[in-house]
Amino acid sequence: MAAPTTYSEWTNLLDKFGDGDDTALEELSIGSFTVDAGTASRFYSRVEEVYKKRKQSWLDKFQRSFQLQNFKTEDDFEIALRNGKQNLSSLSKFVVLKGLPEDLRKTLKKDLEDFVAEIKKSLKDNVSKISSGREKMLILLSTFGLNDIPEVIKTDKKNNKQNTNEIIPPTGRKIIF
Repeated sequence: MAAPTTYSEWTNLLDKFGDGDDTALEELSIGSFTVDAGTASRFYSRVEEVYKKRKQSWLDKFQRSFQLQNFKTEDDFEIALRNGKQNLSSLSKFVVLKGLPEDLRKTLKKDLEDFVAEIKKSLKDNVSKISSGREKMLILLSTFGLNDIPEVIKTDKKNNKQNTNEIIPPTGRKIIF
């Protein structure tokens, strides 16, 4: 598997990813691309187009799962949320690809976080209208989100090597033994 380094290789893989092929993410994750003046706007537009296509595809599937399923229990609701969250994993991996320029990564990540927050708010508003099992559904909704967006691996800038022994938990506190 050769890492993509040219605009042409990236666009081919981006097209595959846009069409729903998640295996393209493996190749994109090891790829690199230096954006120059000639390809910058085309590359940014292509990445944005693919991102929006996959996001819309996810939204369509998510909405369809709510339309097709007749939720009889809270467990059915939980399954739909879990499936939606699992299907978001490819988008969350896409927005943190190392080969993408830093400003583009930040923009895509922020957009995805806002998108998921909007979906979550909409679901909460609709759940609040339902009286039976409302509390459990709200608890289930609190787990829906992008808690598992992979961060770029932190490196020690002085030695330029990976810092493998430092694990910082989500609370931000570090336990020292």
